[in-house]
Amino acid sequence: MTAKAAGSRTPHPKTPRASEATVADLMMPHQANGLRRPSVFGGVIMSMVDRCAALSAMRHSGGQCTTLSIDRILFKEPIRVGELVEVRSRVVHVGRTSLSVLADVYAEAIATGVRRHTNECWLTFVHLDDDGQPAPVPPLKLETQEDRLMHDLAQRRREALLAERR
Repeated sequence: MTAKAAGSRTPHPKTPRASEATVADLMMPHQANGLRRPSVFGGVIMSMVDRCAALSAMRHSGGQCTTLSIDRILFKEPIRVGELVEVRSRVVHVGRTSLSVLADVYAEAIATGVRRHTNECWLTFVHLDDDGQPAPVPPLKLETQEDRLMHDLAQRRREALLAERR
């Protein structure tokens, strides 16, 4: 069945947990930014975030998705060469054809096992049909209090972004 045909029916609701995705990579010297005390180039982390969040969007939608926006990414702490970076993401809000995804970034010093939360990023994706046109996404089934809190926060962020575009 094509995405277009699937869009003609109401898709079954899916939970945020069903969309969870993880991408991990060991940071290597070629990923450093070249400063005196090198940290990992921010674009490397942004690419990992985009790929992980896309997986969450595709798991929820059941099809292809494209990045519409990356909303404010704050690098709270540098990530060093030799650290293991893990990105975790999940869908936290859906519109008719769009999906809001929250991604969290963690860095682990492998020798000590110390793990820290270094970034948080919100992304918006659009689900596409086989012709590359926006297509409906399944509703989001909120199961936990955290699901509801993240959904409400995402709704407020979405409203603020839409107000900025006006």
